[in-house]
Amino acid sequence: MKKLFLIFVSLPLISFSQKNNNGKVYDKHPAIDIVNQFTEAWISGDTETLKEITGEGFKMGSSMNNSPSYKGGDINNLIGQSTWINKNFINISLKDKGQAYSDAIEYKRSGLFVQTFQEFIAWDKNNGFKLRTPFNATFVFDKKGDKIIRFWWSDNQAAWQKWNLSRQTITNGTIYKDHPNLGKVRLVYYNVEQGNIDATFENFNKNARIYDSNLIDKEFNSLEDHIENVKNIFSLFEVISLDEVGYPDYMDYEGDGGVAYIWMQFTLKNKSTNKIVKMPVHSQMWFDNEGMIVREDVYYNANILN
Repeated sequence: MKKLFLIFVSLPLISFSQKNNNGKVYDKHPAIDIVNQFTEAWISGDTETLKEITGEGFKMGSSMNNSPSYKGGDINNLIGQSTWINKNFINISLKDKGQAYSDAIEYKRSGLFVQTFQEFIAWDKNNGFKLRTPFNATFVFDKKGDKIIRFWWSDNQAAWQKWNLSRQTITNGTIYKDHPNLGKVRLVYYNVEQGNIDATFENFNKNARIYDSNLIDKEFNSLEDHIENVKNIFSLFEVISLDEVGYPDYMDYEGDGGVAYIWMQFTLKNKSTNKIVKMPVHSQMWFDNEGMIVREDVYYNANILN
């Protein structure tokens, strides 16, 4: 029993003995000021300042690159990168993300480091694409602590890939002026015009979501709620005519399903006042691979009905 007691008593001592202070962390430090100077020069294309605050043997690179042959770059790559950023982007910013802030760490064994937790935002000056990505970086200083000799960063590579795609011409399916699914959309409006509400929604999936531009208190209606809303409207209005404006398009996207886009002119008569109103309606109906409507986005000005 005494031996067991000694084991339990010694456990906290073992835990404490594993701790070792390897330096100090600062949220304010001259090195952080130098890093801020570096990042400002980097995004503004101030290559002379970059040369002044980087030390001999400077190296840089992305921590996201997993290639075994990747060795990063040197001061020339840094200058080229800064110049390239300013050639392609405008309104560039690199600032602390949310409540994050930079840390300067004076390691006893490894020297002076600064770690930043920021967000990079810029717009492509040629096509207006907004690039936005977290940008965390580690800066290593020389022994004197006044020159940066290492710059390693990590960011969202998917954001850069999406930007790269924005500069290309890429197809994403086929556009149809007429298509069997457009026939199903036309049947929706035919049945509405005929007052056959039950038949109107026979090609809708029972779990379909309806995104109505006039909704305020929720994001979407269930199909049941939408049917009830339609019934309420047509209890107050008589349908005179529902007419296509131009022609609908069916987008058969690469991947799953497609979307039908249609522009309509609703001509209605208020049953209580006999006033005739015309209401433009735009609808986007999303189809699954079985040809059922699983979502509708509908846009109209409900104030016209008041």
